[in-house]
Amino acid sequence: MHRAATTAGLRLAFFGLLALVAAWEPLSQVGRTNDFRDAHLLHAYEEAGARTVATYGQAPLWNPWTCGGQYALGSAQTRVASPTVLLSAALGAHRAQAVVLWLFLVLGMEGFYRFARQRTGSSVGALVAAPLFGLAGFTAHAWSLGWLNFAGFLLLPWLLFGTRRAAEGHLDGAALVAGGFALQLGFGSSYPVPISALFVALEAVRTLVSRPLRRSGRWRRGVWALGATALFTLGACMFRLWPLVETMRSAPRLMAGTPGHSLLTVGRELLQFPSNADVGHFFVAPLAVLLALGAVLSRRRAAYPAVLAGLCVWLASGYAAKPSLFAALRLLPIFGTLRYPERFLVPAGLFLAELAALGFAALMIRARWGTAWKWTARVACGLALAGIAVQVVGFHRNARRVTLVPTPLAVDQPFAQARGNRWAQGVFLPLNRGSIACGEAWPVPMSERLRGDLSQEEYLEDASAGTARRVEWTPNRLVVDVDATRPTALLINQNWHPGWKSSVGEVVSREGLLGVTLPEGHHRVVLRFLPRSGLGGAAVSVLAWVGLAVLAWGPRRRGAWPGPGAVAVAVVPLVAMGVLLAAWREPEAMPVLRNPDGSLLGTAALPPDARILHGRFERPVELVAAQVPAAPDAQGIVPLVLYWQVRGKVPRSVGIWVHVTGPGERKTADHAVVGGTFFFSDAPRRALLRDAFALSTKDWEPGQWKVVVGLWYAGGDGSRLQAFTADDTPVPEDGFEVGTLTVPPKP
Repeated sequence: MHRAATTAGLRLAFFGLLALVAAWEPLSQVGRTNDFRDAHLLHAYEEAGARTVATYGQAPLWNPWTCGGQYALGSAQTRVASPTVLLSAALGAHRAQAVVLWLFLVLGMEGFYRFARQRTGSSVGALVAAPLFGLAGFTAHAWSLGWLNFAGFLLLPWLLFGTRRAAEGHLDGAALVAGGFALQLGFGSSYPVPISALFVALEAVRTLVSRPLRRSGRWRRGVWALGATALFTLGACMFRLWPLVETMRSAPRLMAGTPGHSLLTVGRELLQFPSNADVGHFFVAPLAVLLALGAVLSRRRAAYPAVLAGLCVWLASGYAAKPSLFAALRLLPIFGTLRYPERFLVPAGLFLAELAALGFAALMIRARWGTAWKWTARVACGLALAGIAVQVVGFHRNARRVTLVPTPLAVDQPFAQARGNRWAQGVFLPLNRGSIACGEAWPVPMSERLRGDLSQEEYLEDASAGTARRVEWTPNRLVVDVDATRPTALLINQNWHPGWKSSVGEVVSREGLLGVTLPEGHHRVVLRFLPRSGLGGAAVSVLAWVGLAVLAWGPRRRGAWPGPGAVAVAVVPLVAMGVLLAAWREPEAMPVLRNPDGSLLGTAALPPDARILHGRFERPVELVAAQVPAAPDAQGIVPLVLYWQVRGKVPRSVGIWVHVTGPGERKTADHAVVGGTFFFSDAPRRALLRDAFALSTKDWEPGQWKVVVGLWYAGGDGSRLQAFTADDTPVPEDGFEVGTLTVPPKP
């Protein structure tokens, strides 16, 4: 076993075979389509990127097939910024995704082997435990739902391994951390990136305070090395970070709610064999727990991974844990976008597997103590092989939950927008049709002037001002011949973005629609998508890797990785980015904030029929007014509108409770986010915010219903905020009655 573990060829062949058996279901279904709604959306992204590369020979910067046109690099869930898009272009996106899954499984097992061998000192223990993490159930579960980008979690051990190497003064550690995060970001790993960053930070601290670095005094050099690594990582990721930040500024994504899971549920998700669709989504073979217990009882090295595994379980419990560590984590920047706490069970599985490697290593050491221990070690080896087999079967079980249908046939026809279907986008791209029904998890800026019924996609704003004729169409480049009898505007049936540039006239936004203002005469208009954030970010990333290459050449002559010198080299790409920002001007896409019903979030004045309240709370929030209809509409829907003003600092945990009480019962419409956009803590000060939402009364008893509104600590202890009238009189039960409505008898 030791020889197999330490021989790279044998080890990788073993991992490759395990991955092949585990991923046999995906690999055997490469020609079919996953019919889950998320899979339609995410696969359409990959198919669009592959088509852009293979058919048009362009970088996948703009995606015209989704949401009326979307900045591909700025969408957090796209995988088109990863090298794997080349596999999709070569093999076809459907065939490539199973191959990509197999590659990531092998990568995850090899990364864990290196991490665990470094941490435990045991090659055999690392070999035995590697499949427990690399073939964890969540990767298979994610694949069954079309969430292949969650395979980015398998890069976590590489990141931890690289962090320790970097802190110890090895340049390859910096390259592993920078490359790992760059691949995660390019692969659309919206959850793995922040979660990995959290544990990388903890690993950096763990390494710096370790006994070897403290005793040798090398911890100072380690601080410099980790600082340079962080800067290099930031620069190496800028090809993706810059577009993402730009998108988040124009279309902020907020996640509300207070999800939570009991310890029993968390335990079942992690340890129960996936015999049905309800459990075992994060399955790690129970062998890991048995060996982990042995490690905890016998080795001091087990303390750190045991504590981290416990913290992961605490985080995975979400708001059900009291106090909630997940709620505290969401107060930090970036982590507020995390919605599902159970995904912390992935790193929990990593640390359980590390403990399993330690436990197995302890048994191998004790095998030298006598015959009884030798037989115990032999039994443990047999159980280890059985545990790996159980892990493989569990992975296969999770993968089999996928729903597959025949892949739609492709139709070769000119591109045009269609009304689309938000949950069946995989059907439209083979028809070369864009979908203007958007199913994204963030508010994609979309023009209300998009059409799905136009006879031609490029037309003049004033039809009597001349003619427009398409000459060439590609995702990133459009050529249109225009004959204008007077100054006019050419409109393109796609969303506007500041990255679009025109050879003639000026690119403008016409209510969010892409347009070009043109003078009178004949013009060949060439539109190119050249986003500053995408092209500039790529240049910054290239500079970061050049800087690493310079440092890699230098130590061979000087024998050490320079501390302050490495930081100075790492800063250069970020300085270059500052120069690009100053020299390359581009209009900023300002956010258009709307309620879920499409109405604007901000308003200048109250409508005449609003009920004035001026209700105050113990925190600086005012319920200015409300609109409650007298009765539901013909479909039984009750549209409600609350008008809020925030006048100071408010905790993130403050949310809105809405109780509607009627004949013998109570309905609720509690929500933590104003208008689906802002927590009170992030809302603009003193602006009048229109919080519109709706209730369905189809199952309500006829009669009169009273609507009462207040604030509570939704992410805290659940208590209500004290409420007062405008003259500081306390309000009973800390809630304002904002109106009544009458539900008519059922016909």
